[in-house]
Amino acid sequence: MTRISDTSFRLRDHHEPPALPALPKLGLNLEALQRPALKLADYIHAELANPPAAVSRPHPGFNWGMLANDRLGDCVIAMMLHSIEDFHLDAKTPVPAFTDEDAIKLYSEITGYDPSDPNTDQGTNEATAMAYWGHPGLRTSDGVDHQIVATVAVDPGNLNECRIAIDEFVALQIGIALPISAQGQREWTVVGDGRTGHSAPGSWGGHGIPFREYDAETFKCVTWGAELLLTVPFHQAYSQEAHVVVTREMLDKTGVGPSGVAWDELVADIKALSQQSPAGGPAGAPATALA
Repeated sequence: MTRISDTSFRLRDHHEPPALPALPKLGLNLEALQRPALKLADYIHAELANPPAAVSRPHPGFNWGMLANDRLGDCVIAMMLHSIEDFHLDAKTPVPAFTDEDAIKLYSEITGYDPSDPNTDQGTNEATAMAYWGHPGLRTSDGVDHQIVATVAVDPGNLNECRIAIDEFVALQIGIALPISAQGQREWTVVGDGRTGHSAPGSWGGHGIPFREYDAETFKCVTWGAELLLTVPFHQAYSQEAHVVVTREMLDKTGVGPSGVAWDELVADIKALSQQSPAGGPAGAPATALA
């Protein structure tokens, strides 16, 4: 990861717009978004809340993989698996080679999707998926149960908070209500008034994506096996929910992070919350691997 202080830095100058599937699937149920009890704003030291002008995480040639989201509404599963890949890329540890089969298996376990019955491809309740990521975890073909210990809410309308989240937690999970006007775009921008007709939020559907980089004008997400830029106004118009996940490794963080996150306070509250949660609850089972 590169933390960039130059306010003129633009991700576009180092980015090739991707070729995306003509009409890929979405799959986020906008009626069941994740609403964590913990809120990142409560753990940011205002006097130290100074994220860099940009964060860049270039990994040239890395194959994110479609994870079946071109043909199934498993975007939330893809979001989780891409976030795990990003945690490993950022930590410079071996990256799991997730496959379409991994994504389909998890989609079936979490939602009841039956590959023999197309009518069961109904997308994912994000809250259910996050709880499952906590316990029992995401068992994939690498033989690992990938688990998280907590989720923390981020205000999608607060750009500074979103940037702090990307800087300190690597992946910012976003629930976005995509408009029909985004179809075919190679960089998501607002077309029309952002409220009505083909530009209305959710007129295409709900989508789960991880944000991983930012600059003054854009965020970069991973979706449909590619890295895609979206403008800040697009994010402001269509993002409905945001949160970060906390892995077991993050519980070792102490002090105040580079963008102002009070890790001692956050970790203490996560541990206290895990003691209050039912056995196997989303705040709590210990992780066995990075995410």
